[in-house]
Amino acid sequence: MNILFPTWKSFGVEDIKETFEELGHKVSLYEREPKNYRIDPRYKSEIKKYIKENDIDAVFTSNYYPVISDGCNDIKIPYLSWCYDSPLILTYSKSVFNEVNRIFIFDSLMVQELRNLGVKNVWYMPMAVNEKRLADLSISPQDRKIVESDVSFVGRLYTEEHNLYDRMEPKLDDYTKGYLEGIMESQRMIYGYTFIEELLTPDIVEKMMAAMPVKVQENGMESIEYIYANYFLCRKMTQLDRTEIFSYLGEKLHEIKLENGRNIAPMKLYTSEPTPQLKGIKNMGEVHYMYEMPLVFKYSKINLNITLRSIRNGIPLRAMDIMGAGGFLLTNYQNDFSMHFVDGEDYVSYSDREDMLNKIKYYLEHEDERKMIAENGCRKVREEHTYTQRLSEIIGSI
Repeated sequence: MNILFPTWKSFGVEDIKETFEELGHKVSLYEREPKNYRIDPRYKSEIKKYIKENDIDAVFTSNYYPVISDGCNDIKIPYLSWCYDSPLILTYSKSVFNEVNRIFIFDSLMVQELRNLGVKNVWYMPMAVNEKRLADLSISPQDRKIVESDVSFVGRLYTEEHNLYDRMEPKLDDYTKGYLEGIMESQRMIYGYTFIEELLTPDIVEKMMAAMPVKVQENGMESIEYIYANYFLCRKMTQLDRTEIFSYLGEKLHEIKLENGRNIAPMKLYTSEPTPQLKGIKNMGEVHYMYEMPLVFKYSKINLNITLRSIRNGIPLRAMDIMGAGGFLLTNYQNDFSMHFVDGEDYVSYSDREDMLNKIKYYLEHEDERKMIAENGCRKVREEHTYTQRLSEIIGSI
């Protein structure tokens, strides 16, 4: 097949292109980006023309884009979409009903919600790794010292200036502010079940709309409550989760003396955001996804995953990447893990920050057990969750 792959804002472009080609397909990368992901007549016309002139058999994208779906639907060519983001409001476009779509989503709850709306061509598909690239990882002894650590985390803290909740909060009255803080604190105590959207009552939504209005797109099926819950409150909760956990670890880790007599080294945090407020944490800056991040995962004794709150059931890409690189994964609970992995055998979950701290100490002291779990997780990911398997399934859906 001749596959067109629009590549803007995509993870794993090199891995996906390489795998498609190994499967015998030709891949044409398309770098032009639409001005509007939903409706852009000029872009739709241009991509349709490109498809026809270059004998394209199918279009593939990481994440879902309505303008591409509508363009493919016009000329009746398969549109293959593999989604790794949550929230992904574009999947609530009415274009998801287009018959040419083959939509694959890593969060089982998102799939169920779309099916409940009547969307037929949507399936659950967890994320994957390029096992050949990860097996070939190498590093100099000098660079290995840089990425080695007792505990590390790679990712965002969501403290950026455009954090929507922080922009809205000063405009809220005290009652609404207290109500939202209360439901966020309640939700933050629980992983595995999300209730925050249903607690946004009409009067609370009215107050939020007055403070910072949002709107449902003309061709959208998402609710106002969905937008506020996922783009305002879930990101704020994630910011609070990660900041409070890292502050706690920065304070507590250095106090712990392991059985061999040494103290736990300061946690290493890999992020582009400045963190002067986090004491006892080493901010290492950002790492390259393809070439540096897997080495951090491989040479960290314990890799933390603190899932973005809008990912309700799904296994985050970070977790797959950690296990695929051969790293030990300590993560919060997510329902979809249980479909593919065994807690305590392939990875380890924590229930709260105190439980996290206790398990950090335990697995730093029990090296053989820690290495066995990391090896189990790595083997399972590299055998059962590869790009070759996933992309073969996607092509097979046509």
